[in-house]
Amino acid sequence: MRAERFVSRSLQRIIDEGLHGMNEPLPARYLRGVEMLGEEFAPGLVRAVEIYHRNHESWPDLIDPQTFGNKQLLFKFFGLVPCVTPSDKLRAHDWLPPRLRAQIRRPAILWSSAQAEVPLNDEIAPGTYWFKCNHGSGTNLPVRFPLDDATRAEVQALTRRWMRRVHSPRLSLWWYELMERRVYLEEDLREGAGDAADWKFYVCNGRVVVYQHDADRSGTHQQTVYSRAGTWLNKQLYVRKGLSRPVAAPAQLDLMVEAAEAIGQFFDFIRVDMFLRGGEIYLGEIGLVPNGCTKRVRAPELDWMLGGAWRAPWLGRVSPGFADGHYRRDWPFDAGVPQAPISTQTGT
Repeated sequence: MRAERFVSRSLQRIIDEGLHGMNEPLPARYLRGVEMLGEEFAPGLVRAVEIYHRNHESWPDLIDPQTFGNKQLLFKFFGLVPCVTPSDKLRAHDWLPPRLRAQIRRPAILWSSAQAEVPLNDEIAPGTYWFKCNHGSGTNLPVRFPLDDATRAEVQALTRRWMRRVHSPRLSLWWYELMERRVYLEEDLREGAGDAADWKFYVCNGRVVVYQHDADRSGTHQQTVYSRAGTWLNKQLYVRKGLSRPVAAPAQLDLMVEAAEAIGQFFDFIRVDMFLRGGEIYLGEIGLVPNGCTKRVRAPELDWMLGGAWRAPWLGRVSPGFADGHYRRDWPFDAGVPQAPISTQTGT
C-alpha cells in the first residue's frame, strides 16, 4: 500500500468519526496543524507517514496510537501548541514560574538582533561564545572574538541563511514560523574541551517519565537514559548505546525535575533541556517534537513507556471543551503583550 492511500483512508475515518478534535473548536490561546498547515496538511501527513514507515518498517496507527513515536507523529497535525511557541530559544525561560527563575538560570545573552548581522569586534569582549538563531534546530556555532575577516564573512553568510530559512518544511514543524527571528550571542557553558553535557527531561502530562544524559555529542555521543528518580534504565533512546556507561545522578536532580514538571503543566508533552556548570542549573531549550519525529525510539520498552504515560486530551474521541482543565491557564507571562526583545541579560 502506498502512503497516500493509507493516509487518505485514515483521514476519511478521522473526519467521519470526528477523531483528534477534528470537528471541535480550538481552545483559547492554542493552535494546531489542522488549521495552520492549510493545503500542506495532507501532503505533510503523507511525508510524516513515509518517514515513520521507513524507520519502523510498519505503518503508524493514525486512529488509536499507543507508542510515543506514533503519538509524536500525530501531534504535529492535531496536537495543541500554545500561540506563544515554546520552541523559541530566547523565550524558553519565560515558561518557568517566577518562584524558580532565581534557581534555574538563563545563559547570558551578550548581544542580539532581529537583522541578519554579526556584532562588531569592539562590541564584544574577547572570548569564546555561541552564535545562535532562536528559530530552528542546529542553528548554533561556537565563535571566538575578535573575529578575523574571513571568519566574519563566513558567519555573516550563515546568518543570512538562518534568518530567511523556513524551518524543516518537509517535517511540518509549523510552530517555528510563529516566532520573531533573532540572532544572538550566548555565553559558552562548556567546561574544558568538548561539548557541554546536558540533561533532557521527557515530561508527559506534567510529570517527568524519563530523562536522558548526552555527552560528547559532536564526538562519540554517549547517551544514557534514567527513570525520574535517577535509576539507569540501560535502554537505548535515540542513540546506540555503544560504550556509554551510566553517570551519577546530579545533586541538583530534584530541583531539575521540579523545574521540568513546572514547565510541563502547560503542555501534554514537552522535553525540557538543562545544563549544569559550577553547580548551577541552566535552562537550555524546550521542545515539542524531539528530532522532528524523524528517528525511532530504539528500545520498544521506552517507546511504549512514554506512549503510555502521554495522555493527550486531543487524541481519539473528544467532547466539546476537550482540553478544559488539562493545562494550567495561568501562563507565567502576559501572552497578550509580546515580550521585550532580549539585548543584554545577566545569567538569571
